[in-house]
Amino acid sequence: MIRKSKVTRRQFLKGVGATAGAGIAAGLLAACGAPASAPTTGGEAPSAPTTPQYFMGFEAANKEQWARIPPDHKKGTLVSEKDWYKILGDIPKEPIVIAGFKGGWGELWIDAVIESMKADFPGIQIEKDFDPRIWEKMKPRLVAGEVPDWMYYVIGPWGGEWKKGIEEKIMVPCDFLLDVEAYGIPGKRVGEVIQPGALAAANANITDAQWTMPLSLSVYGLYYNVEMFEKNGWKAPDQISYEEFLEQNKAIKAAGIPPFTYAGKYPGYWEFGFLQSLWYKKAGEKAFCDMDNLVPGAFLNPDLAWGIEQVQSFFKNDWIYPGSDALSHTESQQVFVDGKAAMIPNGSWMPNEQRETTPPGFRMAFSGVPMPSDGKGYKDAIAYDRGASELQVGNGKNPLWGMEVMRRIYSPTAQRIWAEQIGSPNAMISVVKDVKPTPAWESAAKAIERAKGHNIVLNYGAWYPELGKQWGDSIGDIVTGKIAPMDALQLLEQGAQMVRDNPDIKKFKRECKA
Repeated sequence: MIRKSKVTRRQFLKGVGATAGAGIAAGLLAACGAPASAPTTGGEAPSAPTTPQYFMGFEAANKEQWARIPPDHKKGTLVSEKDWYKILGDIPKEPIVIAGFKGGWGELWIDAVIESMKADFPGIQIEKDFDPRIWEKMKPRLVAGEVPDWMYYVIGPWGGEWKKGIEEKIMVPCDFLLDVEAYGIPGKRVGEVIQPGALAAANANITDAQWTMPLSLSVYGLYYNVEMFEKNGWKAPDQISYEEFLEQNKAIKAAGIPPFTYAGKYPGYWEFGFLQSLWYKKAGEKAFCDMDNLVPGAFLNPDLAWGIEQVQSFFKNDWIYPGSDALSHTESQQVFVDGKAAMIPNGSWMPNEQRETTPPGFRMAFSGVPMPSDGKGYKDAIAYDRGASELQVGNGKNPLWGMEVMRRIYSPTAQRIWAEQIGSPNAMISVVKDVKPTPAWESAAKAIERAKGHNIVLNYGAWYPELGKQWGDSIGDIVTGKIAPMDALQLLEQGAQMVRDNPDIKKFKRECKA
């Protein structure tokens, strides 16, 4: 049973609604389980208290349990595991309720957390509810005030409505948790074992409190068939110029192999897996900064039109696996692992998502998008999430026990599972020395290393959902050439003008690199 807290129907009886097509569309991501990228600059919490230690006096539904947090605790000071267990107190009589999204990352990591909880707290009851459409399933329960103790993409698709969760007090701040001794890492605070920048990115750089916690680090680009490429002497896309990439695609086609397959039912895979990176390589950092800052005319950049034209040319050249337009995400991924297409635009969750149906011995590797010879971007830049808005502690029956679940997400055991079995890192710094990452993840890790911090990020889709709706609704027609490149960009420019003209829409600022 979950204690009820006061939640209005104003926010949570609304439909899922449209998400920004300029970012990763929610309809597209429903297929795969990838996190939507969190904004990396700007942002503030709506109507949130501002005192430095206000999280001690947060209006928790379970006031008695919340009051166990020492009011004199100094932020940044280690709370030992022994003292933390004293604060937790007795095991609750009712189950600890955890709810989350069931997708490409699987459930091995959360099951390991549950096993460790049961081993350390004999008699504890844990009720797990993981579902591919968890936000739809949980919405009426949130409206009724039934808030889980721990949540993974429960507040809207891929955390898209988590800021509303602040307004409605559906989640509690995790500042105190950051100072608790990390599970299995003696002497280190939880905040110290998380990748630098991941907390700020997950929290959209809101600084009044830590409302969300990061789970995964997703990388976006092309995956290619290693054996096929080696056998034919083809090179990884990011090891050649874009012009050479085009010539190589001709050779792949001449060998009787379609260069690409993709999820036609979710065509936005082309956007986050290829187009945005190609835009950046061609147009450069300033162009992306101007788009985020809604500079008039920024979306009508000829370099962006060129990028759309390139993707459209893949369809005109018959470089796409026949029937891809009717494929789901897993169906297109199966085409790829069955060796029927050379490459697929995708994210780093794919190897794990397709693990059970990947033929034995099949090898795939990640590649960034190649750089055109006249490009203005950084050659080895790639798109990746430094930390997405994925996890929250619920303001319900047992917020401190929700924190204990969260604490165990950042453990050596979890990190090993992510690296060796899921094939992607979690948001932790490296604490397991003998980890043996999967080949697919190892190639992605090397790509991140080559990027040297040059992360391809566009924030406007997350900042201004209104801006990208028409674009997102039209992305299938855009990539397949049914809409001319400049006409497509006009959709974004018109959306930007609407945002600029509306004083009721909060504006954000991206700091531009020199």
